[in-house]
Amino acid sequence: MSDRPSILVVEDEWLIAEDVASRLRVAGYPVVGPVSSVAAALRLVEADKVDMALLDIQLNGETSLPVARILLDRGTPFAFVTGFGNRDVPAPFRNCKFVSKPASEAAILAAVADLTSLRETKKTT
Repeated sequence: MSDRPSILVVEDEWLIAEDVASRLRVAGYPVVGPVSSVAAALRLVEADKVDMALLDIQLNGETSLPVARILLDRGTPFAFVTGFGNRDVPAPFRNCKFVSKPASEAAILAAVADLTSLRETKKTT
């Protein structure tokens, strides 16, 4: 069993989703998903299977903002992996972590390291 946090990957482009998930697994992270819809992501979040998340914002005609809202409310660290910037989202999400697409492996792993630090800080406070 890994002591690393489980990471939900929400991405509607199959190749990108599999690439991100594969890179995370190789780095030793348990991956939840990937999933391509808000409904699927919410089921996993509600089942309490997620320690942190990487969210694409635009998903097949919907946005992942409802998922982000729940994660924010729960204090679950997440990052948007997207072509959008902080000016493209509603105010509550502007201070969230953004990773620009296309995201390199280094950028993804750096974001996960940042999220892990946030998670550890919240655990100790």
